[in-house]
Amino acid sequence: MSPTKADFQVVLGQARGLVQEQLELTEQVIMQVAEKAPAGISDRLVSLFGRKGKRIRSTLLCLIANCGETAPDKNRVAHACASVELLHLASLVHDDIIDGTEVRRGKMTAHKEWGTQVAVLVGDYVLSQSMRCVIDETARNVPVIISDAADKLIVGEIMELDHCGEMTLSRAMYNEIIDRKTAALIEAASRLGGIMAGFDESLVDECAKMGAHFGLAFQIIDDLLDYGYGSKNLDKAKFTDLSNGLITLPLLYYFEDCDAAERGEMEAFIRRASEEGVAAEIIARLNAKKSFDKAKTEAQEHLERALEIAEKFPKNKFTEEIVAMFSSMSDRGN
Repeated sequence: MSPTKADFQVVLGQARGLVQEQLELTEQVIMQVAEKAPAGISDRLVSLFGRKGKRIRSTLLCLIANCGETAPDKNRVAHACASVELLHLASLVHDDIIDGTEVRRGKMTAHKEWGTQVAVLVGDYVLSQSMRCVIDETARNVPVIISDAADKLIVGEIMELDHCGEMTLSRAMYNEIIDRKTAALIEAASRLGGIMAGFDESLVDECAKMGAHFGLAFQIIDDLLDYGYGSKNLDKAKFTDLSNGLITLPLLYYFEDCDAAERGEMEAFIRRASEEGVAAEIIARLNAKKSFDKAKTEAQEHLERALEIAEKFPKNKFTEEIVAMFSSMSDRGN
């Protein structure tokens, strides 16, 4: 396979089209959660679930699930996808509260619309329902995989808060944080896809590693988009990380390349990141050190490693679409 560069959103749309039936079943499972919820929660869930994201995790799960020699059970795949998407959504509701984010997917965030207390509880309910989606799964390790992913997401968020504003954040700690808060769920989705595909244990493990590399690259690109680097039609506010004092990969590269005086100046700028014009000065300095370009190169390295694993899959149209997704992701604009 020789992947061709293409627009990520176009490729993602093609991928969703390839597994459309399973994704439609996934939406039905998700909406059933809203419909069966008690009064006072149901209408809020209908509103929340209607704000559909890119469905990257469930699309990847479906693609992997269809890479096997026989077609997977569509109902099993749909419930696994629903579990992953609901867990992701619950984490976003809580993250938006923690970060003070006011816009998500082009609409008012849950806590801005309903208040923090209700949003926290709605997020908790969605998290609980994500587990219920796979409670009857015949492969008994599937609920454990979802539970482990939830644990990692929560721990990753706590770690990020513990190290917020830490100017001496190590590369190792940064990697651990993004591995837990972002890569873990994509890794889980990929592992579930391998299980649904009927792969042997070693190839299922490879699926998980592939998902982890894709997830790490995804978060690094998100870090870049937060600065506006390569962004277009971004569906969330820029400079959220800066305003919240988060030290992400571009800044880590800058600190590796700067002298003591430059470090002191940058640290002072970060403390004042919410002030008018300061973000632009930080961006200018990061550009001067090519910090954004270096971070993007690191994301690309993770994608290359994911592509190497994808080459081990049976050769079919689903594998080709996975390759296309990985090949185009580093240039996504939102």
